[in-house]
Amino acid sequence: MRAYADHPLTRIWLVLLLATVVSWWWGSNDTSGSHGATMVTGVALFTIALVKCRLVIRHYMEVKSAPSWLRWTCDAWLLLNFGMVSSFYWLAT
Repeated sequence: MRAYADHPLTRIWLVLLLATVVSWWWGSNDTSGSHGATMVTGVALFTIALVKCRLVIRHYMEVKSAPSWLRWTCDAWLLLNFGMVSSFYWLAT
C-alpha cells in the first residue's frame, strides 16, 4: 500500500483533486457581481483548467515521455484553446 502513496501519479492525482476543489470553491463563492471580479474569476478558473489539462496530458496520457514535437504540439493546442475560450469569454462579458 505504501508503494501507491509514494507513486508520482498519486501526487499528481492529489494536485488535480485540490485544483478541482479550489476552482469549485472559487467559482461558487464569487457573488460580487461586478464585471471586473467576474472577469478575474473566469480567467483564474480557465487557468486552473489549463494546468489540470496539461497535467493529465503529460502524466496520464504519458506525453511526458513522447517525442518533443508531440509535447510542443500538445502545449500549443492547450494554449490555443485557452486563448480562444478566454477571448470568447472576454468578448461576451
